[in-house]
Amino acid sequence: SIIYHQQKFSLTIKSLIMKKITTLLLAAILFFACNRPEKGCTTNVGSVSGAYKITAYTYKQSPTSPEEDYYPKLFPDACERDDELSFNANGTYQKIDAGSVCTPPENDNGTWALSANTITINGDPGPVESFDCKTLVISSTDFLVTRDKLKITLIKK
Repeated sequence: SIIYHQQKFSLTIKSLIMKKITTLLLAAILFFACNRPEKGCTTNVGSVSGAYKITAYTYKQSPTSPEEDYYPKLFPDACERDDELSFNANGTYQKIDAGSVCTPPENDNGTWALSANTITINGDPGPVESFDCKTLVISSTDFLVTRDKLKITLIKK
């Protein structure tokens, strides 16, 4: 009877130890799976191509001046601030007067190209400030005055 209780006690301890080891192992797997560094998004024609909503225009008059919201200044009518921009893999783009349509509609099209971290739209090059395969931030310098910067933020749909 003592041997039976010792064996039962030993099996209970082993079972508890195995459950703890399994729990720790699962926790470690989840921790490392969730904290794995994400693969970087490469900035190339294939990854940049797609439909975007322009969400912000910000402007700095000089490198030391504060950044200001320039969207309402560039596009005072609400119908101009909900448009979509589609970059096609064949090097063309379309600006579509989406949402609240202006009268007359303000659709546009043209060409675009990407070389390293420079996007060229209708022949005007500008740096790609950042791109994470969802948010594209491009800029234009010397927009109104020397050393100023207009930054455009687009979110992929």
